[in-house]
Amino acid sequence: MKRSPLTVTVLTDTHLYSLKNGFEGKAYDRANSKSQILLAESGEVLDAAFAQISADKRSDIVLICGDLTSNGDLESHKEMIAKLRRLKESGKRVYVITATHDFRKNGVTSAYRGDEKIEVPTATRDMLFDMYREFGPDEAISVHRESMSYVVQLSDGYRLFALNDDTNKNGKSGFSDECFEWITAEAERARRDGQMIISMTHHPLIAPSPIYAMIGKGDMLGDYEARIEQLADIGVSFIFTGHTHIHNISDHFSKRGNRLYDICTGSPIGYPGVMRTVTFADDVDITTDYVSEPQSFRDKGIKLHDALGQQLIGIIRRMIEVAATDVDRLADMAVSISIKPKLVYKFGWIIKPIFKFLNSLKVSTVARWTKKETGLKKEDYADIKDVKVVDIITELVLNLYGGESKYPPETPVYKITVGMLHIIDSILGILHIDMKKITKVAGSATELIEPLLYNANIDSYTAKLPIPRYYPQGEQGEIVEKPATSETVKKSKKGLPLIITAALILIVFLPVWLLLILIGFLSNSVKYRDKLK
Repeated sequence: MKRSPLTVTVLTDTHLYSLKNGFEGKAYDRANSKSQILLAESGEVLDAAFAQISADKRSDIVLICGDLTSNGDLESHKEMIAKLRRLKESGKRVYVITATHDFRKNGVTSAYRGDEKIEVPTATRDMLFDMYREFGPDEAISVHRESMSYVVQLSDGYRLFALNDDTNKNGKSGFSDECFEWITAEAERARRDGQMIISMTHHPLIAPSPIYAMIGKGDMLGDYEARIEQLADIGVSFIFTGHTHIHNISDHFSKRGNRLYDICTGSPIGYPGVMRTVTFADDVDITTDYVSEPQSFRDKGIKLHDALGQQLIGIIRRMIEVAATDVDRLADMAVSISIKPKLVYKFGWIIKPIFKFLNSLKVSTVARWTKKETGLKKEDYADIKDVKVVDIITELVLNLYGGESKYPPETPVYKITVGMLHIIDSILGILHIDMKKITKVAGSATELIEPLLYNANIDSYTAKLPIPRYYPQGEQGEIVEKPATSETVKKSKKGLPLIITAALILIVFLPVWLLLILIGFLSNSVKYRDKLK
């Protein structure tokens, strides 16, 4: 059937925090210091975002992919519902799903009063469907009540699948088998009726980068390896996600050749402070809109994007600093960027000396180490020679969250970083160490880190995506290979001489090395015994 173009606005992870929970004092400051989002300012930022959406004539449909509130407290829910109602009154059709930040099983969360944390009531999961039913479920043509998922006919030819993934009966996010049977049946009905499926859920199905797949696997959709194949093969080609606060577009081909795009959007109250406008026509046109500054930001001459960047930079730098000194504080802070505390405690004994070294290391030193691989002369990196390596690491984390490609292959930062990675890969190759077995996601150090420098795949901000052809059971579609990154750095041959040198040093100082490693490992195991269980 011929479809008229349809435009939707997409945002996610609004994380509204009611000021009634407290926004001053030591207790709040401690909580805010670990947050990558603007908590106290969330209300006014969302007001600015919703005003921007209300004035935007491109679309009257708004999709919000979960985590409406910061911690599920009832005051934040009341305020969020009031904001959504005002958005509807402006003429917009609003469809939401809730997610794991919107409830607590025990019905309580934290608020802050001066130096103290206190308990305040939250929504429980069974309350949420009715609380938000006016924003989607009341218009549904089909509902899976247990998962709080629903299907809405957006317009002629377009059907929205709002899939709540906050539980799958297995203690992790995702879809139960019963829920997926319902999704499959609705997808078959949509195809039979000639409808294009537009879907949204909270947790991503495709990791935004290999390193995120390694450290943040627990924040992916539960059973995503299987579900992404199944969703693609039932005709779900476009799915909007969030949760990571990372702005990214990735694709996946099923073994049958069905293509699924995971369009993950950053948070409006976390770096980079964005939402998307998506038009479905002969193809799918995706643009990114930065959330405009609230009036209080304008009065102070502060750009929202810069404030959000500084919030994230502050966390990263504090983590780098404490990584060299305090494992407990590092574990406490690491959750803000999806690193599990247990992982920090497991490797704390080696993390500290590494980061002490990194905190003193400059780009000029690494550039000298990688001269043969990069071919760079001193004048090529003169502008960055005194930059600390930890500052580059900070930029790479910003790149990850912002979905940006700041360092293409011809830049000195790219060449020096990849040159160092090639040296590491050369050492690993000589030692016959299989990175794939260690990381589960990347076959080399270069493959693991390079995407943080430069994204050679789909542009995260502006993209024109073809509408994939659907291949039913018994047909086989073409699987398109990912584009290769331009090779501007030579492979390293330093592995063998470095290993020989290291071996000689190790032999000479073997008793000392063994003693230091043993002491470090044993002291770490004893000190954090309870944390490692």
